[in-house]
Amino acid sequence: MIPSSRSEVKERDLVDPSPRSCQRRKRKRQRGSSLTSLASISLTASAILVSISNNESTVTAYAPNQAFSRQPNPFSFLPQRGHYSSSSSLDMASNLATEGLSPYFQGILSRTNSRQRFVTGRYPLIIDIKENPTAKWLNLGRMDGDIATTYVLVNDTTIDRSLASYDRFQWIDMENRVELHNRYASVSLELLAEVNIPKPGYLNILPADGPGASATEVRTLQSTTRWNRWRNSALYQELEEIQWNAPYRDRLWVTGFTLTGRKGLVQSVDAETGHIDSVNSRSEAMALWPNEVNHVPRTLIDHRDDDDDGPAQQQQRQKVELDDALLVSDGFLVPGKDRGGIYVIKNPSNPNSEWTTCLTDTKGDNWFYHRAVWVDLTGDGRKSILTARAKLRKVAGHKNNPTEQDDSRPKNGQLVWLEMPEPHHFDESTGTPLEEDGTAFDPFSTRHLPWKERVLATGPDVMFNVVDMDTEDDTIEVIASQFFDKRVTLHSIKIGKKPHIAFGRTIDNRCGAAFGGIVANLDGRQGGSSANVVIDSGSTVPTLQPGDAFSHVLVTSHECDFDESADKQLIQSMTSHHNTAIEPHHHVDRTESSLDGGSLFAYRVPEGKDAWKREPWVRTTVATGFKVKAQLWNVINPGAPGFVYTFHARKEDAGKGKRPMIAIAGDCAESAYIFRPEDVSEREESLYVSDPTAQYRLMSEIRCGATVGSIAIGYDDLCSAAQESGYAKIYIPCYEKDKVLVFAMGSGEEEDEDDGW
Repeated sequence: MIPSSRSEVKERDLVDPSPRSCQRRKRKRQRGSSLTSLASISLTASAILVSISNNESTVTAYAPNQAFSRQPNPFSFLPQRGHYSSSSSLDMASNLATEGLSPYFQGILSRTNSRQRFVTGRYPLIIDIKENPTAKWLNLGRMDGDIATTYVLVNDTTIDRSLASYDRFQWIDMENRVELHNRYASVSLELLAEVNIPKPGYLNILPADGPGASATEVRTLQSTTRWNRWRNSALYQELEEIQWNAPYRDRLWVTGFTLTGRKGLVQSVDAETGHIDSVNSRSEAMALWPNEVNHVPRTLIDHRDDDDDGPAQQQQRQKVELDDALLVSDGFLVPGKDRGGIYVIKNPSNPNSEWTTCLTDTKGDNWFYHRAVWVDLTGDGRKSILTARAKLRKVAGHKNNPTEQDDSRPKNGQLVWLEMPEPHHFDESTGTPLEEDGTAFDPFSTRHLPWKERVLATGPDVMFNVVDMDTEDDTIEVIASQFFDKRVTLHSIKIGKKPHIAFGRTIDNRCGAAFGGIVANLDGRQGGSSANVVIDSGSTVPTLQPGDAFSHVLVTSHECDFDESADKQLIQSMTSHHNTAIEPHHHVDRTESSLDGGSLFAYRVPEGKDAWKREPWVRTTVATGFKVKAQLWNVINPGAPGFVYTFHARKEDAGKGKRPMIAIAGDCAESAYIFRPEDVSEREESLYVSDPTAQYRLMSEIRCGATVGSIAIGYDDLCSAAQESGYAKIYIPCYEKDKVLVFAMGSGEEEDEDDGW
């Protein structure tokens, strides 16, 4: 008989001493200890759910023994492997889901009664993200919060049945495990959390003591009785002066947008508490299509009269302290969203002091912007903004082909310098910049808006990075992925009172629609051995810091080829890039005819004095075969892949000279990809490879079933979930599903084991 209420089930389980009841509980304990049992179900044990409801942000961590109970502390550690508590609430959930079903139908219900962990190896893993129908069914009518509904399939099977399961890996002898780590960069991956945020597009992790810091102070102080006493006092007005000494973790910033909405979305997730904040409605109404968000330096003018360093060396001299502000690039080619701009949101999410201003001209042409960086182009310590922009230009189609797609694309991108206003004078004793009336200089005040716009070059339109190819001269270089002009270019800017382009060249004009573009250190070289260094890597994952050396430029080709092939063929086309024989000394490692869909290219920086100006940049096809999924929502300029990133499984691996991993946001391919460095033993001796360090193999493809516009990678622990500290946390947005998935990397070894490797 099915019980009439949950309370009736709970009371019966607690007080009924009948042998039948005891036997039922005993069987459940036995099933809970088996990872391969087909007769048990539970809620998703390895996920933390972060949700927004009724404009209030709530976060709840769920373990099997807390499925229907609300704890005073919304966070708790997830169960360690092999420990499964048998509580009345879990028994109740199992009874409701399985009572009256045969063992066969019980077996086909979705179950995740252990942490969803698996281990990578020599061959690629295809990870499918699915919705757990059992969890969704149990979630109906719940009044105390949601439960996580996501589970993972590995190579078309459940984790516990997969050869890549975490438990199977523990049975491999230590010698073979060490070989997997050393040769194939083997790591464990775990679906750690899902974050419910509407329409996530761009992600960026910024230090929590920067943007959003004052909002955290307000929220924390409001929860104390001392704050209640202060609310009506004069100290309330001095909140900005309070020194906040609490430890900070990462803060994930998420921007989102919709085709029909009249506001953009800018939200943040605190990695320590899981709290979700949003900017106010005024800020959302100003930036209708927010793209990349970046930090704002606390000191925008580095005034030094006795500075002997050259202007290029000043770009990467010291660590930048961050202000409580966001720099937002806004706009897209969609009509109604194409009038973008560069915005500064001061004190984001602070209910008392948040305000937003636009630094660009709001009355000019309809330009849209994807990214902006802080660079001193004048050599006087003022950090101006360097950005790229494009606008929609309607052009009549060719008379023989009026529907030609390229004819309607904007082809007038610009590299723009937004000059920061110059202070009237400096205080003689402190060096503080001042206005003419003696007040503190504020470059964001209305008297200085909009900032002066200077067009440095035509062509750059979307993404770019800033480097110094020769630290001994007075120039810095911009390497741009020109999406609409389909090329990769380099522009050298001479720093001075009137910055200008001193040199330019095209690196590649056969790359297709170049999109993501970053500099990377695929060689593992250290800083002092290179003449070319990073100023801004072009990536939101700061694997390379200002002043670091780099060896390659990574560029994605964002192509609109629809996926009409089988999954296995797609995987092979992305991992078999060594199968094409080429002639020695050819400057392209792969012929154009072998490219299939979107691709990832690696360009090696030529070595030698001024070789970057005259020598070819050897191009290697790292991966190809990225295809657009034919979905109803992929109708506006679809393409794949999106942005590219480099990272390490552990942050300290960079200092050990290890080659980085590569992550790619698939965009309309609806997947995220992780590539590992290829081991020399995997390469056929008969194949010629001109650039060995640019050879990578697919480690895993995470199929999300939604647009993956970007990826964020951090190293701080997420809340109090069970995880290996110091390892990468990979944040993957699923745009149409309104959630961000969080995968945690690990060593693959039990935490209580220390084998010394």
